[in-house]
Amino acid sequence: MSVQKDEERAPLLGGTVPRFKVDDILNFIGFGPFQVAAYVMVGLTYMAFSFETLLFALISLKVQDEWSISAVQYANLPALTCIFNILGGVVLSYLSDHYGRVWPYAISVAMIGVGGVASAFAPDYTTFLLIRFFASFGVMGVPILAYPVLIEFLPVRNRGRVLALLTLLPALAVCASGGLGWWLIPTYPVHGWRYFTAAIAFPSFVAAAGRILFFYESPRFLVSQGKFTQARGVLVAMARMNGKRLGDLLPERVPLQDMIIPDSDGTDRGSSLPKLLTIFSRPYIRRTLCLSVVYVCLNTGYYCTTVFLPALLTQLNLNPYFTSFISILGQIPGIFLISILTEWPCVGRLHTLRLMTFFTVVFFLLFAFVRNDASISVSGIMIYFFMAPMLPLMYTILSESYPTEIRAQALNFFNTLSACFGLGLPYLGGYLVEQGIPWLFPSMAAALFAIQLMAALILNHETHGMSLLDNF
Repeated sequence: MSVQKDEERAPLLGGTVPRFKVDDILNFIGFGPFQVAAYVMVGLTYMAFSFETLLFALISLKVQDEWSISAVQYANLPALTCIFNILGGVVLSYLSDHYGRVWPYAISVAMIGVGGVASAFAPDYTTFLLIRFFASFGVMGVPILAYPVLIEFLPVRNRGRVLALLTLLPALAVCASGGLGWWLIPTYPVHGWRYFTAAIAFPSFVAAAGRILFFYESPRFLVSQGKFTQARGVLVAMARMNGKRLGDLLPERVPLQDMIIPDSDGTDRGSSLPKLLTIFSRPYIRRTLCLSVVYVCLNTGYYCTTVFLPALLTQLNLNPYFTSFISILGQIPGIFLISILTEWPCVGRLHTLRLMTFFTVVFFLLFAFVRNDASISVSGIMIYFFMAPMLPLMYTILSESYPTEIRAQALNFFNTLSACFGLGLPYLGGYLVEQGIPWLFPSMAAALFAIQLMAALILNHETHGMSLLDNF
């Protein structure tokens, strides 16, 4: 063994039997080919998920024409599928936290693919609805399962940057989905929407196959379940792929369970309460309440702005499609910015969140009250520059804030809470836009993000550089 490796081991070893947290082991393994493979696997999954983003918007007119249904009847599709999203999230997150990360993940993505292809052959609207319910059951599984899977393979120093850059792939997928729809649907007037529906489902099969081929269970999950032999096997494979020898850190003669130190939150695992209620227990209650406000405000503000931006731009006599497009592109440099700030020790996660929220408020107010075309366009770009990258930042904070045994269920709680608010608030956003007062909607959006800023200022749990919690 080299002198350098001896020096790396020295601060971790204690006595004759070394003692480590799981993050100590992941830090020793480092970031290498294994983590790149995990990133690609999760990235493919997010791309498959994002291909579905524009589906309901792009096929709406064709579906209404083919089956002679009204816009109100068509509205049943996004409204009811949202309910099945919530149900799917509850089931899949429970399975993930109790039975492992692999199969719930693969099943979630496969359901999107199977439902997508089958719905392209639906003979009537009722059948189309039923099949889309099946697909939507798997849709919520992607955001609540993908982040825990990736974060549980990453060393501490790489978590924020890798999770931030993960969102570049979905952004590309949304652009590709829009281009594919604008090509297929007008080119084939009768069945173009069916071709499009089937085409965007195929990436889900690739993602599901990728998860099955990348058949590595989270070592952190295995340790939390007391499956130390399996956990060591995964850690050995990770180290080997990264060109490390795990035996240099963990002596093979010593059982893994004798060397692992839990990074516990102090909660009682023997409690009769459901595990999910842990997020409302004493160590977490303030954190959970603040994060709930931040997440609901962010998701609602982002969703409503994206939906109603074209209408706002039309009221301002600007090209709604081109200006919307360049505004949404503003998120890409913003993603690179947070990938730097979140890993900068003097900034971290919370200061980045507060900074991005503050400037989102500022540019919404400029959008509302500045009446120069160039200033409005620049304000739109800067809104997305600061607003959109907060979504992956929040997923990072949420994933790092709760222990392994409830991580997926905690993420699903926040997604479900946001979805419940999302069922009604878009109608309020639509009402504000229909008033024909250009400053009204962006002013309300600024107020919403101001509430988010206050909650972010109260939030005091910084996760940068901290080990993930493991109760076992």
